Amino acid sequence: MQSPELILPLSIAAVITGITLLVIVRSWWKSRMLPTLLYTLAIACFSGMAIDLLLDQAYLPFRDWYIEINGQILWMSNLLLAFLVVGGFLFWYFAIMYSQMDSLPRSALFLTFIAGGALLGEIVKSSWSEQIPLIAEAIAAAVLIFEIVKYARVVRRVTEDPLERRRVNMYFLGFLLWIIALPIGIIVGGISSELSFVSNLWPVPYTLGLLLVAYTVALNPRLLFISEARPLDFLILDKNGTLVLTHRFNYYEGSIDSELMGSAISGVISLMKEMLASGQELARIDHGDVKVLLEVGIRSTCLLVVSRETARFRQSLRNAMLEFEADYRYELENQGTFVSAFTPFKTRLEEMFL
Repeated sequence: MQSPELILPLSIAAVITGITLLVIVRSWWKSRMLPTLLYTLAIACFSGMAIDLLLDQAYLPFRDWYIEINGQILWMSNLLLAFLVVGGFLFWYFAIMYSQMDSLPRSALFLTFIAGGALLGEIVKSSWSEQIPLIAEAIAAAVLIFEIVKYARVVRRVTEDPLERRRVNMYFLGFLLWIIALPIGIIVGGISSELSFVSNLWPVPYTLGLLLVAYTVALNPRLLFISEARPLDFLILDKNGTLVLTHRFNYYEGSIDSELMGSAISGVISLMKEMLASGQELARIDHGDVKVLLEVGIRSTCLLVVSRETARFRQSLRNAMLEFEADYRYELENQGTFVSAFTPFKTRLEEMFL
């Protein structure tokens, strides 16, 4: 049933979603990180969802578009909406996970299974399966709220700057307001038609939530992949194993002089390369509570000491290695170059890893 009163809030929601998409695409373009790409795909899905819902209310021919399979009518508006909502939530969940860790936990398989159940219940809908999408969406909302709250508690604990902490609070408040739109709009509305006046309020938290996310990300694009993981030290060895650049991001327990660390790691790399079978590459060294990530290039070996390995650090390390070799190709090939020639690259490291 059409609800003309929803056209204005849905139009506003569609515009705000589009603005948020532009902000997140800008963040992805600057960082090229996996979490920002996943957020981009998520917001793209929700942009499609907002347009789908708006057309459903404002454009009658769109409501009459359907396909018939084995005598069962599937309204394309509802089917498209189901794919966009489920896809958006999955991309958003994966983005949260990859912001914190290098690989997905087992719970990701569970949530993916639940999402598949929601789609199946929407496509193969009969008297026995009408409540499947509702149950699946309720479980998905609960999982997402739990992950968002857990993620926020970890990040707030390691954020020391007062201004940055306020931005982090606004960012996660936007997350929560946005996710509240799911139980209000889909779950409450699916329980009883008598509660439609409540379910029609979902554009309010949805729009406010995305507006907060867009605002805070516009101020600090790195909010999309903030984590408790921290970069600690960065070192570059030339092809002869000589330390040519060191940079310390944060002091940490057990840290030693960068020169000594570079010499020690150079010896460890040489030893382990001899121990590894031919064709294998050394990608990480575990050292107590820290991890040493390695990226081997044609003219150099870059090392990043981190408190925890994440996909962001691994990708940033590779980007740093490629950029360093491109910018300092002559210096790396010239044996008489002073180490001080590489010092300007430290400013770029701050931009890439912090």
